[in-house]
Amino acid sequence: MALFQQPTRPNGLVHCEFKAGRMDWDGTKVTADKRKGKVLLYTSEEEQLTHFQWHDREKNEVVTDLIVINDAYFEKIEKVKDGRVYLLRFTSSDKKLFFWMQEPKDDRDVELMKKFNEAVGATIPEKKAGGSSAAPAVPGAGNDPALNAILQQFLQSQGQQGPRANPIPLQAVLTPETLQSLMSDEAAVAEMQSLVPDSHKSSEGVREALGSPQLQQSLRALTQAVHSDQLPVLFASLGLDPAEIASAPPGTDAVEILCRAMEKKMGGGGSA
Repeated sequence: MALFQQPTRPNGLVHCEFKAGRMDWDGTKVTADKRKGKVLLYTSEEEQLTHFQWHDREKNEVVTDLIVINDAYFEKIEKVKDGRVYLLRFTSSDKKLFFWMQEPKDDRDVELMKKFNEAVGATIPEKKAGGSSAAPAVPGAGNDPALNAILQQFLQSQGQQGPRANPIPLQAVLTPETLQSLMSDEAAVAEMQSLVPDSHKSSEGVREALGSPQLQQSLRALTQAVHSDQLPVLFASLGLDPAEIASAPPGTDAVEILCRAMEKKMGGGGSA
């Protein structure tokens, strides 16, 4: 029996990793997560998608797993003088996550942040000067007045968000039965044959690809991307109209928005 549990390593290319704790924000308050943690940025070997993960180092488990598409970057909160606090921002949404360094020395902080940001490849907007005003104390912020003030400013700038419904997984829409039904459409089969590897160019090869576990795994990864506040980035990569996101009624599932936008692009129109 092993006395120490070996840390898990993802199957893929690790771009950056460092020890860091996190803070949780539920929309109304910030609480400090006291666990020993680790930030990991890697590209999955199977999906070829880039994941941002936060690990619980004590339990050796993944707690947070987000797919990033050239839209995430770290910036230091300079006003916290006696702590090494960083904010993970997203250019595609208002999502923000707080972390604080748990590396024993600070001499590599700048290098690690630069390495992370360059690996993600986000276009980092220029900082805008702004003032601040008093706000109520933030529960769970600890006894650090500088950090408390920063968190107050953060909460003050956020709008209240309503509860979200459970997301629709793409596997529930593109079921194996639905995918196999495409084989009766000659035009669809011909288009799919132009997209699959040479080993699957035949009709039987396309049928096999549509029923493969790898496709279902890719659909799960894409579902995560759709529901991770990165829908505008996904729309841009697919050449879809981002106005469809803004015009959707509040609470509309992201998969529904995506399907309707793709339907319009392909000329389906309609309001089914």
